[in-house]
Amino acid sequence: MFNPASRFAGRAMAVGVLGLLASAGRVTPQAPSPVERAGQLLAEAQGSFARVRDYTGTLVRQERIGGQLQPEQFIDVRVRQQPYSVALKWTWPRQLAGQEAIFIAGKNNNEIRAKGTGILAVAGYVSLPTNDPRVMRKSRHAITETGIGNMIDVISRSFETARRLPAGQVTVAFADYAFQQRPCTRMELTHHVYNAQLYCHRCVVYVDRELKLPVRVEVYDWPAANGNPKGELLECYSYINLRFNLGLTDAAFENPEMPVRPAARS
Repeated sequence: MFNPASRFAGRAMAVGVLGLLASAGRVTPQAPSPVERAGQLLAEAQGSFARVRDYTGTLVRQERIGGQLQPEQFIDVRVRQQPYSVALKWTWPRQLAGQEAIFIAGKNNNEIRAKGTGILAVAGYVSLPTNDPRVMRKSRHAITETGIGNMIDVISRSFETARRLPAGQVTVAFADYAFQQRPCTRMELTHHVYNAQLYCHRCVVYVDRELKLPVRVEVYDWPAANGNPKGELLECYSYINLRFNLGLTDAAFENPEMPVRPAARS
């Protein structure tokens, strides 16, 4: 014979079991692993950057060239996504101040228009291939690799490689950080086993929490015998004073001294 009381008791028992499972953490969502969290941060960065058409700011660059860590360089930068365009104008150090490099995809035979100091000091601009030895002796990367979008692509490829490595060969750690007085998430990826196919031993990325974009990356070489166990700095790139979606035209790249103002809203 059906007994309503026994039905109620069964329901109460089921609720009690579920409560015990929940309290044991068996039915609540698990916190993402460090690798999963890294993937989420990069996916957010890709989504945020998809809305960027152009931007200006200051690139602070420091690279190790010929085994020597060079002084920081401060460079006014303009970047447009379509067609891909870059204008760089050095403001520091003093011996590089006034040096310029301009690239607009599809123009000037896809070459750099350069005006510089030292070996590139000429009257006006000179056209150079993007991989010209005179350019590459001063930088670890070609001008076509400039920008936050390229930074996201490189970090994402490195992450995908690291994600496929055996457990224990790579770790990912996170910390809260303030960069240029802006809240950031500091993500540090470290490889523990040497692999010639990997670009670096350790990579530290600072993701601006409001912009959801990486604004600084530090890359460290594999530790040398009797050297720094965390590796020596290979390169560091920071983007500060950023302004986005200004409606930059070809004129903004053909003349790096032209003031840039936000595009009028329609």
